[in-house]
Amino acid sequence: MATFIYKAKKGTTETVTGQITARNQDEAIELINQLGLLPISVTSQSDNDIVADPQIVRKIKRKEIYIFNRQLANLLKSGVSLLKALTIIEEQTPNPILKKVIGAINDGITNGRSFSECLSDYPLLFPPLYVTMITAGEEGSHLQEVLLKIADYQFKQEQMRSKVTTALAYPLFMGVMGILSMYFILAFVLPKMTGLFESLGSSLPLITVWLINVSRVFSKYGWAVLVTMAFLGISFWRWQKSPSGRLALSRAVLSMPLFGEILLKSELSRFCRTIVLLLKGGVSLVSALKITIPMMSNESIKINLSKCRDSLLLGGSFGEEIKKAKEIPPLMGHLISVGEESGNLEGILGEIADTYEEETDEKIKILTTLLEPTMILVVGLGIGFIVFAILLPIFQIDVLAR
Repeated sequence: MATFIYKAKKGTTETVTGQITARNQDEAIELINQLGLLPISVTSQSDNDIVADPQIVRKIKRKEIYIFNRQLANLLKSGVSLLKALTIIEEQTPNPILKKVIGAINDGITNGRSFSECLSDYPLLFPPLYVTMITAGEEGSHLQEVLLKIADYQFKQEQMRSKVTTALAYPLFMGVMGILSMYFILAFVLPKMTGLFESLGSSLPLITVWLINVSRVFSKYGWAVLVTMAFLGISFWRWQKSPSGRLALSRAVLSMPLFGEILLKSELSRFCRTIVLLLKGGVSLVSALKITIPMMSNESIKINLSKCRDSLLLGGSFGEEIKKAKEIPPLMGHLISVGEESGNLEGILGEIADTYEEETDEKIKILTTLLEPTMILVVGLGIGFIVFAILLPIFQIDVLAR
């Protein structure tokens, strides 16, 4: 037996919701009819549990949602009905969690709900942007075109996200590996050589003495160092989760040389691309901003864009408000003002997105070209300094022996 959540009509105007236990969905519908109700939607509670558990939803990758969109659009374009298309995709979807979600959406449509209503049950998989575009596609009877636009948008966003992540991951990896290498030498290698150095007494070079003292701290109190680092890491993680921490970190990131420009322009290109998608779907600029702003990952940019939306609600100009934002380039505000005056805001925003994506690609190429030798040099100098401090007394002994 399973528990089903239902929404049904009672009479001509009243809508009621409730739960009912049955062996399957057909039996649940029959039991609801026996209660004198007209079922609108009947979904399994186990399917709804998928929505409530973020850990389960995270098992569905963004790429799988992109493939779902592309397949559904292609099937609809080929003349296949929505229900048949969802059934086909459900049968060949390898991810069991996504298979359940598609099955629940299919059941919802079968029970009289719209496609967009069924998608809205899964906000972690289909955010407001997605649902709004699908609603516009249903109302305009061009659902397949909307799905293709969403798929193209997701593909471009995934490409940009991948490029930025790759550019930032390499220096982070090199830095971590360099720190771990130096920690290993100081905590495990150098202490084994201390006995050799102690026989030299006061003749040890200053840098070797300093390095031996540091090594003793790591070897004796290594656990304390690790605990302290873990505590600092957890404290930082909690701080950056707070509103003030997010804002301070966002501003600090944007002020970083080269990195800040890459992150800023990737965020702005994503913003412009999303607004264009919504405007083409028939959504007003104010509503598009309301949907898009929460999607931004940088808190400082989010605050500036929220001010722009507030100005629009008061009858102001979007472009003029953008010009006042400190972090956003003034040129973007001037171009948006031109788009507002000429009535070609979609085209201008699309051009801005293209320009920023091209500039981001160039910056990433420069960054990856410069970072590789720079990180190798920095890590090499750190390890080289330790090796030099270890070998210097040995060289001195050899010189004195001669």
